[in-house]
Amino acid sequence: MNRTKWIACLVVVVCGLGAATVSAEMFPESVASGDPRPDSVVLWTRLDSPEMPDALRLDVATDGEFNNVVVTRDLVAEEQYDYAVKVLVDGLEPYTTYYYRFVYGSGAAMETSPVGRTKTAPTPDMDVDVKFAVVYCQDYIGRYYNTYLKLLMDHDEDIDFVVHLGDYIYETTGDPSFQDPDSPRGIMFDDVEGAIPLGDPEDPYYAAASLDNYRQIYRTYRSDPVLQEAHERWPMIVIWDDHEYSDDSWQATATYTDGRDEEDNPDRRRNAEQAFFEWVPTEVGIGDDGTLDLDASVLYPNTMIYRDYMFGQHLH
Repeated sequence: MNRTKWIACLVVVVCGLGAATVSAEMFPESVASGDPRPDSVVLWTRLDSPEMPDALRLDVATDGEFNNVVVTRDLVAEEQYDYAVKVLVDGLEPYTTYYYRFVYGSGAAMETSPVGRTKTAPTPDMDVDVKFAVVYCQDYIGRYYNTYLKLLMDHDEDIDFVVHLGDYIYETTGDPSFQDPDSPRGIMFDDVEGAIPLGDPEDPYYAAASLDNYRQIYRTYRSDPVLQEAHERWPMIVIWDDHEYSDDSWQATATYTDGRDEEDNPDRRRNAEQAFFEWVPTEVGIGDDGTLDLDASVLYPNTMIYRDYMFGQHLH
């Protein structure tokens, strides 16, 4: 498996780029793809505080050396989305493996993301075998992603995509009922004032509430090198469960106090959804120009996250 992303900077020679820098500093969460269709896929990355947000390019090729580039697109990493970039690439061939990278800057200062691999779906008339993995409930605090490691070691080449059934994140920082707050894999919110204190008032743990809280959780989860490799290898189709917002929630209502207090919080719900759509490579949250576009029309109470996929003749 490729471990180069664990190195802060690696100077390499990339076809068409000359001497370029694969930068885990500019692309700290690597790349991801999702929602594959026969002619399209969603590609994702995030830049870390770029000085030139519009100096970004996407390359898509049929080979990992980028000798046959089939898509090149200039992009802008917008501060309002925490410099996350999500783009729908269409015009692709069905049931085909593609490689992609994001390139930031120009000349000697050029930096590239790790190379991602993705695959489009077969058309509904294709009689093909389809293999996929199903995952869910990937808490980070006190836990490690050995299931993904097993997939990477044993099924790198024979999985077409991964279905994630939700609980991509957990919104709490150390719930003693199931999390280890003293683990080195812990989270302490930068925006503590924007979070919800829970448990012992003298020694609380916290639940995310502000947009910064939710974004910080995704940044922390996606810092995991094994999760990064899984996203680099296969497209994911992701839905949410409850912890992407709040445990055992219903619409915008949390249940931390079992009804003793009013816990309906539409703003918190929208914060959770915005962070989800910023960080997860879904078609939801894509505007008419094929890039990330989030406003009230796609957030609670207007959210429609369900979608429909066909993979050849045999899988719907």
